[in-house]
Amino acid sequence: MKCLVVSDLEASTEEKTQFLQELHIFSAIASASTAEDAITKLKKYSYGIVILDLGPTKEDNMSLLKQIRDERIFVCVILLSSENSVAYISEAFGYGVADYIIKPGNCKRLSEAVIRSVSKRECLLQYQYMSQEEIDQCITHNVFLAPVNDKSKGICNETFHFVKTVVSKKEGSFTAADIANETGLSRITIRKYMELMRESGFLNSELEYGEVGRPQKRYSYTKNKQDA
Repeated sequence: MKCLVVSDLEASTEEKTQFLQELHIFSAIASASTAEDAITKLKKYSYGIVILDLGPTKEDNMSLLKQIRDERIFVCVILLSSENSVAYISEAFGYGVADYIIKPGNCKRLSEAVIRSVSKRECLLQYQYMSQEEIDQCITHNVFLAPVNDKSKGICNETFHFVKTVVSKKEGSFTAADIANETGLSRITIRKYMELMRESGFLNSELEYGEVGRPQKRYSYTKNKQDA
């Protein structure tokens, strides 16, 4: 999934781009300095997420949102603005923004917004039709799901990098259930990605035998693999 950062300040663009790269979620991150440049790129290329921050020029933010809606471009927009009036915020949500962050905000809040937006988009891309339960799961609970892809046996690069980022921060050993609880992914999905990481050398695994029941597999992150 690709991300487009729309900001009229070069320093702000560089800061956001670096932050997004460290999340290891996107395959590419591009930028645009004006609403006109942004809509041109959105119509020409496929982006999943837009980080919209055109500074104090409130009209430019709304202008881009209107154009995205008019062109029916399927993209999740996270709007960053110092404007905190209910009228403006309501208008932004009326044009379909996925999230609204009042500047200056913080990295944790932006990270949460990005992950939620990626989750929703990946979830929606799985289906042609949806049941109420699937809608509730994707939209209300923001559960991370891996789109089905026969060629890659259900492996999604964005989800792979997301899970890898989570496990790389773990100290000591952990189970698939531990990561499932932390990420919101199902245990089946987590096991699939963690086994792929084990085969790729990112994880070590061993069986832990308890007094009762089946043994469980515990994983640990291979630090030197990350440094290689």
